[in-house]
Amino acid sequence: MNFLKIFLLVVNIISFIFSMIFAAFGIYEQITSPGALERLLKKLQIPLSYNQFIIVGFICVLIMGATYAIRERFFSS
Repeated sequence: MNFLKIFLLVVNIISFIFSMIFAAFGIYEQITSPGALERLLKKLQIPLSYNQFIIVGFICVLIMGATYAIRERFFSS
C-alpha cells in the first residue's frame, strides 16, 4: 500500500511539473500567436504540432487531477 501511495505522489508531482511547463508555453502562445508557438517548438526541436501540444497539456492536467483525487480518496488521514 505504501508503494502505491508513493507512486501516485511521484506521478502527481511529475504531471504537475509538466502542466506548469505547458502553462508557460500557453502563456507565451496567448501573448504572441499559435504560429509563434509552433516556430518555437520547431526551434526547440519538439516534434509536436500546436494541436498535439494542447492535447498533451490537457492530458497532463487530467493525470494530475486524477492522481490527486485518488490520493485524497484512498490515502487521506
